[in-house]
Amino acid sequence: MLGGTLMDNHLITAVRQNHPITFTVANTVTSGKVADALSAIGASPIMSTAPEEAADLVAAAHAVTLNIGTPTAELCKELTAVAAAANRLHKPLVLDPVACGATAFRQQINHDLLTSHQFTVIRGNAGEIASLAGVDWDGHGIDAGSGDGDLVTLAERCASRYQTTVVLSGPVDVITNGQATRHNDRGTERLATNVGSGDILSSIIAALLGQGADPVTAGWLGCRLVTTAGKNATKGTNGLGSWQEHFLDELTMITDEDLA
Repeated sequence: MLGGTLMDNHLITAVRQNHPITFTVANTVTSGKVADALSAIGASPIMSTAPEEAADLVAAAHAVTLNIGTPTAELCKELTAVAAAANRLHKPLVLDPVACGATAFRQQINHDLLTSHQFTVIRGNAGEIASLAGVDWDGHGIDAGSGDGDLVTLAERCASRYQTTVVLSGPVDVITNGQATRHNDRGTERLATNVGSGDILSSIIAALLGQGADPVTAGWLGCRLVTTAGKNATKGTNGLGSWQEHFLDELTMITDEDLA
């Protein structure tokens, strides 16, 4: 982890100066998008699915993200090896439990990871966080679905259960460690329709952790960064393809002052 302060107002500038190495065990659908987004903000992405190199890559990284989007039995070996190495080497560790309530296989993977390893941040939508917290929720695959629970209470319950910081992303993002809670209301509908928006957010949060931000600050600033870029990218674009190009441009150009 690189140097930083708990409430650093210059984290984006610092990321661009220091290029924190951010290791993502990515899913096969969005790996390229995540790597491009990390590069756009100035971080240095590493992507791998080989358990044989897990320890070496974790040692080289400033922070690590585990994405459960396209799980296989072989990937489970990588996830376990990386999580163990990150804990052993005291590296910030982010979990993105994609569609964790959709199948028994995904539920078991996340259960095994969360009961055997300590995560710095868990980032998910309302349906995913509800599944981890043991709360009934009407989820639809990777989509958030709907439910009657209060989102702050839901996020706090998950944070308390796993002794971590939870970033519940949605129209209004909730970031909490069970004690301190922050919100971000700068979302745009286009982020919800772009496959990989959450995956990008999870790895950007890891990059900020690698730069030295505390978990709540990293979660809030990551949400602010992605939603601000997403909203700005909608100006002058008509479809998803052109928006994706503009989104990367916005991530490249955004400044600390834009996030205030």
